[in-house]
Amino acid sequence: MLLRRQILATAGLALTAPTILRAQPSASIPDAMMADGRFVSFMELLERSPALNLLRGAGRFTVFAPTNAGVDTIPSTLRSEFTGVHNDSSPSAPDAGSLSALVNLHIVDGVHPLASFTAPSTILRSRNGTGLKVERTPQNTLHVTLADNLGPGVGGMNRPRPATILTPVVMAENGIILPIDVALLK
Repeated sequence: MLLRRQILATAGLALTAPTILRAQPSASIPDAMMADGRFVSFMELLERSPALNLLRGAGRFTVFAPTNAGVDTIPSTLRSEFTGVHNDSSPSAPDAGSLSALVNLHIVDGVHPLASFTAPSTILRSRNGTGLKVERTPQNTLHVTLADNLGPGVGGMNRPRPATILTPVVMAENGIILPIDVALLK
């Protein structure tokens, strides 16, 4: 009888707990991002960078992936530089170096699920060498900012906006995707 109560209590907790993970255990990070649908715009940038092959590989990664609306927070002039597509439809060569830096700013080696951010703040190192500070707010949300923000930012911003980690997060066979509401810019 005690075992039955424990099983029922565990099942009740599972039903009331919020769903925060979507599992794509047999998919690589890029494939899980495409299957999710919230990251189509970021995938368009990722597909133009060498990081795509990295994220399809055997490593373990955390991707702070801006949602489609998050990519829209990148100034249009910068998006044009990254893609080589301008408002007047005149094609030009994309700025591969800047695009690679942008994409790698969103990738961290190792898997860092939400539960790993228990301290008030945690600093992680992105693939382009920039420190990312993950801070827990009093409202228990997680914000990501640049830890080593030196000088003026992109587009004249003196201090980039913090990105909020959204749920649900997505698990992939080689890591985790943490959705964020704005793109990280340095």
